[in-house]
Amino acid sequence: MEQRATTHHVNKLSFILLILSLAFPSSSFELRPSVADSTFLHRNDTAISDFRVLNRRALFQCPDLNPYLQINVNTQGDLSDEQFITVNVSGVLVPSDGDWVAMVSPSFSNVTTCLGSEAYYLQTGDTSILPLLCHYPVKAKYVTSDPSYLSCENQKCQKYGNNGDCEVRTCAGSLSFHVVNIRTNIEFVFFAGGFSTPCILTKTDVPLKFSNPSSPLHGHLSSIDSTAASMRLTWVSGDKEPQQVQYGDGKSQTSEVTTFSAADMCSEFRLGSVVVPSPAKDFGWHDPGYIHTAVMSGLQPSSTFNYKYG
Repeated sequence: MEQRATTHHVNKLSFILLILSLAFPSSSFELRPSVADSTFLHRNDTAISDFRVLNRRALFQCPDLNPYLQINVNTQGDLSDEQFITVNVSGVLVPSDGDWVAMVSPSFSNVTTCLGSEAYYLQTGDTSILPLLCHYPVKAKYVTSDPSYLSCENQKCQKYGNNGDCEVRTCAGSLSFHVVNIRTNIEFVFFAGGFSTPCILTKTDVPLKFSNPSSPLHGHLSSIDSTAASMRLTWVSGDKEPQQVQYGDGKSQTSEVTTFSAADMCSEFRLGSVVVPSPAKDFGWHDPGYIHTAVMSGLQPSSTFNYKYG
């Protein structure tokens, strides 16, 4: 008992010292210089990767005037609720380990500038250069995920000389993306410069859309009490009308529907005497769809039952 009590006090003292060291990192009570640099703060204090702070990056102009560069998606028709698609990058003159492809949604988000909402960025601390994107990329991959990319194993001759020899060869790479129905159109953007100094090379010509953006998806079960006689089912849909869950032996329940909009997000904050709108209403916003909830009651504990919703 004494050893456990001693360990408890030591751990408690260590925790208090840790809190004090974080709150007062130096002998003075001045704010840390890194507070002004939000990118540094996020990466070092919360172990957030470079990808997570992409919308805090300045967007550089790629000096690449490559006329052969292309990006296209290997898919037929509209996207299903869940599928793997292949994104092909071709016409690359000099492959680099900093080349990467981002999946961006909504596709109408402007990946080059957000000047129309400059005031929103004051909250991030980046007042001199605007962030990269109006929306975070949904996901991204380095083209080096294709092991043949840097070695240019998949090459094509773009220009032949008078003697028939190839004068200009380009390289290509392919990436696989797992895509699920997020209800809004998507596009793929090809970047150079890695996540730290990104610049846009090219992007897909036509946005990709989902065949049924109103599909009921992502069902989730949760218990509402300890009796196990009822279960709550929650799912997301693009349809605001109530839907049904059918379960057991012919039972059914109608869903309650809720949602939230950009207007419901934190509205503003004060920077001195200036009221600044929240970035949650602009570049941090993505439509959540409609959230459906229904409670399935009259269940038998430790039994199996089937259900379907929508």
